[in-house]
Amino acid sequence: MSTGADILHHGGIVAGPYGTPGYTHGKGVSPGPLRSAEGRKAKSLEVSAKLTAANPIKRQPITITHREDEYGSGAFWDHYTTRSTTGRATEISRHPEVTPTLEAPGMKKQGKFKGDLPGGSPSSRIGGGKGLLMITGGNYGLDSEAPRNPSHVVSGSASERHGRRVAHEKDQLKQAQQTGRPVLGICGGSWRVLESYGGSTLGVQPKTHQTKKMPYLTTKGVVAKVAKEHSLEVTPHTMLSSAFKDDAGHTPDQVNTAHWAVAEESRPGRLKGTPMLGPEHKPLLTVSARGGTSGDPPYINRTSKQHAQSVEAFETRHGAPTMGIQWHPEAYGGDFPASHIQANKRLLNWMAQAGDAYEARRDMTTHFSAAVDPRRSAPASLVGNRAFAVARKNAQKSLGRDEAGAIEAHHDAASELSRWVGTKRLQPVYLAKNKAFQIARSNAKL
Repeated sequence: MSTGADILHHGGIVAGPYGTPGYTHGKGVSPGPLRSAEGRKAKSLEVSAKLTAANPIKRQPITITHREDEYGSGAFWDHYTTRSTTGRATEISRHPEVTPTLEAPGMKKQGKFKGDLPGGSPSSRIGGGKGLLMITGGNYGLDSEAPRNPSHVVSGSASERHGRRVAHEKDQLKQAQQTGRPVLGICGGSWRVLESYGGSTLGVQPKTHQTKKMPYLTTKGVVAKVAKEHSLEVTPHTMLSSAFKDDAGHTPDQVNTAHWAVAEESRPGRLKGTPMLGPEHKPLLTVSARGGTSGDPPYINRTSKQHAQSVEAFETRHGAPTMGIQWHPEAYGGDFPASHIQANKRLLNWMAQAGDAYEARRDMTTHFSAAVDPRRSAPASLVGNRAFAVARKNAQKSLGRDEAGAIEAHHDAASELSRWVGTKRLQPVYLAKNKAFQIARSNAKL
């Protein structure tokens, strides 16, 4: 059985209103602040630093759904540029019927990079993989795109490959939404993410946001500066506005562009077909960036309901971070402005760190669920512990189901236990020797 120390080691934190730094509680008196706002902030940072130092979060790889093409050159680009930009390992998430192939384009086309993938071949998994889930672009648009671009409609031998890829990406996105896994969709990959929430895309006029030549790796292994760029306006107070900054804290106003469609809006700010949530009926997805020039690119089918500036990025309002962006943050390096390289690298690493936190939560949940497994005898010291009783009851309900049940069991147990960890209250006798409880109370004293 996992001990309280194990749980804390894997990132478990139990806190409640009576254990929150800066607050106290007296009989018949509501909790009230003891410190100033600055003092509470300073104490919070102190506690956070101590917990972070004691419980470091493991750096996870980035999982990329496999881009199956004839030679594997697209998948090679995905892993090479992601590794080079973030300094992280990558993994392949693939369809059960696919044997992944990654091949440097220079082996088929002279004048382009020929060499091995830094860090060696990525591991391959049927299914999820670990850390951030990344969905990349490709040659084909959504079936719902209006109007369909005939140059990007799958046909011939590519149909079977594309069908497998679409089925796999839809499955992985569904699992990510059910388990709270962070997702980043890049260029055409953002359309697949949008589609998973019920959205669709709208075509734009030729020679607007397309590019004459797609980015590629030079013989030196750096990204060639060949793609067109356009201006960008990032929406303030969004995740993107926090993540997409250079070392000086500035957000670039130019990004590369290589797409022929954008997210469709039913009215400005409302992504068509996506869910509305809560009593205020606000959209789950919000627009986080637009093209910086009014009317650029002009939509093929323009209506007065559409915003004059196209959607260049969107993100979730609630839950795990999910972003869809139209540009290629992995395609910066070499001769690009230093501020652009820094901001795009920071964006990718920001999302990768969200993947780290996701895996830490899953790891903690795994250890916690083992302690509350109703198929095992409860330790005598926990027989009277209501928190574990609630958790075991929920675990009983979740047997044979996915990890969401175990996560809910953890939340219920933490909520119940938090009622007792306040250092200003007497502890229940039956918890006097409970190591996990004592550690929680000790943390509450910080």
